[in-house]
Amino acid sequence: MLKYHFVQALFGCLLLCACIGCTVREDRLPCPCYLDIDYRELLATEPSVGISARVDLLLQDADSRWMTQHSLDLCPEMEEISVEKSHLQVISLVHDKPWRDFLAEGTRVTYEPGNEMDALYASTQWVDCSDEEACCVLQPHKQFSTLQFTDEADGALCRRYNMVIRGSTCGFDAADLSAVEGEYLYTVQEDDGQGRICVRIPRQLRNDLLLEFWEKDRHNLLFSCPVGLYLFAAGYDPAAADLPDYSLRIDFRDALLYLRIADWKDEYIYSLYD
Repeated sequence: MLKYHFVQALFGCLLLCACIGCTVREDRLPCPCYLDIDYRELLATEPSVGISARVDLLLQDADSRWMTQHSLDLCPEMEEISVEKSHLQVISLVHDKPWRDFLAEGTRVTYEPGNEMDALYASTQWVDCSDEEACCVLQPHKQFSTLQFTDEADGALCRRYNMVIRGSTCGFDAADLSAVEGEYLYTVQEDDGQGRICVRIPRQLRNDLLLEFWEKDRHNLLFSCPVGLYLFAAGYDPAAADLPDYSLRIDFRDALLYLRIADWKDEYIYSLYD
């Protein structure tokens, strides 16, 4: 009889635990949702993003309340985080600066004059996290263009000029990937040792990007190249989801500038001093 009562009591305890746990459908709201962050598609489509990169996440609900913030590694290829059950906006920013949290103070990522843009990939998407499990496949888009330019003659641009990149957009808002207006100003410091200069530039929407050539160690502007207008004439789309890179080849002897966009077939030629 004692054994029977013990079994009865044990069964009652187990039943009570089951009723208050997260496995009973009537009582799931207080329990978290386990959100899988899937990096596999990102790593497959963006070979320039290595597994040593970092991803900063911001999650907010439909009322624009920030729910949580995470910084994760891209290795392993999938990671699970616990979130409050809701319909969540997942904002992701992939970068190669493990010591920096780009989204610590909000979603706007901007650069003060004198600072070059980082290699940033960003995405924003809504995920239904109202159940116990959900999955978010990250598909961040390239938010920068790399301008590469060379001197066809002697590759000594940095020794002959002070070169300044000037634009009217200084960053972007990761919440909707819109451009943030403000002066973007970067002075080229040095080439790569082989005469090539590469500068990362944020999305420029007004076609007013300039490459300025200043007299070395003086304050006299010699001439400038309206790179933004050249890109516009060539059909470059500044609103593209993933910004392509482009290169300039400068021929001072014939006063010509050659523009090539990404892997496009055509090369566009402009007069250097127009």
